[in-house]
Amino acid sequence: MKYLILLASMLLAVVGQVLLKKGVLVSPLSVNLGAILGTIFSPSVFLGFLFYGISSIFWLFVLQKFPLSIAYPALSLTYIAIVIISIFLFNEPLSTNKISGIILIFAGVLILFR
Repeated sequence: MKYLILLASMLLAVVGQVLLKKGVLVSPLSVNLGAILGTIFSPSVFLGFLFYGISSIFWLFVLQKFPLSIAYPALSLTYIAIVIISIFLFNEPLSTNKISGIILIFAGVLILFR
């Protein structure tokens, strides 16, 4: 069960980040209060914050169940998910550096969980 809570927290955080990115792509963000409030209350950004907030609540349960030295590094798996999703949703390029980074992150998390 604790691994499901960790996974839920991570998935919610990933969805939140993707929504935030989508929101700032369609909503003009500049350094003035009106633009900032407009961006914050745009549907994608608002939902992104909501998903991220729910993820934080799940994260509290994760912190209760796992040692911090295991839980926090496990969040780096979200970096892998974001890279993969960004390739498909935002047409971001996949480079050999990104592939190498993904492999290293995954290997590091595997080592920590053993």
